[in-house]
Amino acid sequence: METQFITLEGCKREVKITLTAAELEPHYEKAYREAQPEIQIQGFRKGKVPIHLIKKNFGKAIEANAAEDIANEVFRQTLDENKIEPVGQPTLRDVQRESDGSLGFTIAYEVMPEFELQNYRNIEIEKLIYPVTEADVEREIERLTTERSTLEDAEQVTDEMHYVVVRLNPIDSATGMPLIGGKSEEIRSFLKNEPANSELKTSVMNLKVGDSFRFNLPAQDEKSLPTPFHASVQEIKRVVPAEFTNAFVEEVTQGQITSTEELRQDMEKQIREARERSIKSLMDDQLVQKILDAHTFEPPQGLISQVVASMLQEDMQRLPDKKLPKGFDVRAYAESRTPIARNTAKWMIIRERIIDEEKIEVTEDDINRHVEELTAMLNLPDANIEYMRSAIAGDEQLQGRLMHEKVMDVLRGYAVITEKDFDPNAAEAAQLAEDLA
Repeated sequence: METQFITLEGCKREVKITLTAAELEPHYEKAYREAQPEIQIQGFRKGKVPIHLIKKNFGKAIEANAAEDIANEVFRQTLDENKIEPVGQPTLRDVQRESDGSLGFTIAYEVMPEFELQNYRNIEIEKLIYPVTEADVEREIERLTTERSTLEDAEQVTDEMHYVVVRLNPIDSATGMPLIGGKSEEIRSFLKNEPANSELKTSVMNLKVGDSFRFNLPAQDEKSLPTPFHASVQEIKRVVPAEFTNAFVEEVTQGQITSTEELRQDMEKQIREARERSIKSLMDDQLVQKILDAHTFEPPQGLISQVVASMLQEDMQRLPDKKLPKGFDVRAYAESRTPIARNTAKWMIIRERIIDEEKIEVTEDDINRHVEELTAMLNLPDANIEYMRSAIAGDEQLQGRLMHEKVMDVLRGYAVITEKDFDPNAAEAAQLAEDLA
């Protein structure tokens, strides 16, 4: 057997393999035997045709059909012998049967990149300082009481704590008057939830039921103009938040908390913990990005494709029926996700090298600690602890998350951290707000 390995650009490789007629004979014999149960010719029952007759009557076709299986089998043996681990799905091409009975073929595959692990210690990152204030707690209380508010009839919109129903009628462009017979539509809105610069909020302020005004629906895209409408107020309700009392607290927490002061303390704790998680996530993003920037290799396309496929599966799980919509453009989806998938694949490769370098592993103590935290958070009885420990020990995906946390703990421990006061107008504020939403 002749074997020629070819190194192409990046992670791409090819191997050209040629098998002599003598080397192919055992493979063909195997193919004849596998085909025998399905073959039937006159004078023999199905599956009982002798091998020499199968070879005489069907040999060429069976040998041609067996070429791909032979190539895959020999390729796997070649990889094992040379301790090569391909990434993704290898591709068979250029299968050639020669006149002397030999068979040649080329298989394209990818391998993990060879690279020098760059420095991942002493990386400079920023840590936001974002303390919880009394105003933060008050906003959370306001949200909670507003969610359980009641509606009262009102004659006039006097502030944003009102719910309105507005009817929109299209305007005749020639006369500027409401279009007779035009299809109307309604807007229903709690004004407090409208943006600060909302045209609707500004327009209906101080109006009464029956009052009208001109209203523009925003343009659908940059090329189109806002759509003008004749608007009339159909209904006004005053939104009355629930009263923040001990009885209210006990009701919304189902008896777990019984006083307003205790709930305030619990809210302060939850807001602080949520911010700490988000701030830590921002620090991790800085670390990962700087480590990625320090490495210039390109990850294998096969691994990138695997990451895209995993992202698609995760997005599908969020859909109501867990199925892609009819006509979904998978190719466009893959193209849009590829930049993120490329960085993810690259980080996966680098992270494995860091794990090896630092000798990081998920231990039984890590699993036990996670179980204790989970059971405490969910308030589960002790009887469930052993079951959860066993389930987690066999959950590769969860162990992967625990490993990721350990890697990031190590990197944060090496990082040079500069504290920075939170600025709501800074670029990272939007990301933090999204994490906290």
